[in-house]
Amino acid sequence: WSGVRLSPSLLGVSQAALTFIVATHREDRPLARCLDSIKGQLEPADEVIVVCDVHDGPLPGVAATVAAYGSQFRCLSYDAGHHCWGPCQHNYAMQQAKGDYIHLNDDDDIWAEDAAHKMRLVAKAFPGKVLLFRFVSYIGRVVYWTDVGRMERDFIGGHCLVTPNVPDKIGRFGCQYNGDYDWIEQTVNNFGGPQEAIWVNDIVAYARP
Repeated sequence: WSGVRLSPSLLGVSQAALTFIVATHREDRPLARCLDSIKGQLEPADEVIVVCDVHDGPLPGVAATVAAYGSQFRCLSYDAGHHCWGPCQHNYAMQQAKGDYIHLNDDDDIWAEDAAHKMRLVAKAFPGKVLLFRFVSYIGRVVYWTDVGRMERDFIGGHCLVTPNVPDKIGRFGCQYNGDYDWIEQTVNNFGGPQEAIWVNDIVAYARP
């Protein structure tokens, strides 16, 4: 495998619609910062889904915040019967996604300023493929793969994956901290394994910036 670096040779922008999903669980989280980072990048067919963990009750403040961003933003609620701080909520929201590709963040993360454009460029160049980008961790380290194709827990994270919205191929988050690895591993394998994924050398997200 060899990592792809975006260049002028990848001309044009795919019209693929993107679904961006954000999990949240309290009204005092920095959700607005996360939503601000993607709002200006949206094309008309894109959507942003905020999904709330409502195990302790409704989050009307979150719903009001999301509504203020306009019709491309919608707020969902999901009670898994316990707190898992995002994994079960992500699983639920992915089932509601309408876009051609899906990317996930948490409420304390942000998208890079050109993330959506990068996703569209690579989706156009490699249609139907799982895309694996880089992201910056909360300790400032650029995360994943020094060796393309390395799939290991704690080495590759949920911010990396941009997946085609094919419901019977999309994996599920494990109901645990770093349950995103289960989702990545299952999804990548369902699309042919690491050797078929497109590994991209560009950053699309910042975790807890």
